[in-house]
Amino acid sequence: KRKMKKILIVIIALVIAAPTFAQQKFGHIDSAALLELMPEKAKAEKDIEAFAKEFQTAYEAMMKEYEGKATSFQQTEKDMIPTVRNTKVREITELERRIQEFQTQAQEEIGKKQQEVLTPIIDKARKAIDEVAVEKNYTYVFDNSAEVGVLLYSKDAEDIMADVKAKLGL
Repeated sequence: KRKMKKILIVIIALVIAAPTFAQQKFGHIDSAALLELMPEKAKAEKDIEAFAKEFQTAYEAMMKEYEGKATSFQQTEKDMIPTVRNTKVREITELERRIQEFQTQAQEEIGKKQQEVLTPIIDKARKAIDEVAVEKNYTYVFDNSAEVGVLLYSKDAEDIMADVKAKLGL
């Protein structure tokens, strides 16, 4: 009898809860397309390009110095005494190492800059998506942009791009 009561309670709970499962609302958005519409994104990309250009200019100067030393070495190598030749080889090798180190540091710095300027923009978009999802009572919102691509099926999902654009004033 006790077991029957427990089973009956579980069945009643499931019957009562069933309509809530059926009322789930799904939405989707292309977050990459949304970010491209945001004016802040274009400004951020220009800032990143300007930042990267500084590194590019310095890199080109280093390469010019390297090419000059390498060319000079190749032209005069056969006339050099071994001590001078070894010194020049060490100089060129050290310059190669510095160039490689510079490239690595530049990539790291550019990556940090990208994160620094893009994170607030991504956060703003995410906040707007969250607000629209709450306002429109969505249970789930999927991102169907090519970069993320977590949407597998969307028959009953609504595209919330227009609502999010309105929330952002775009």
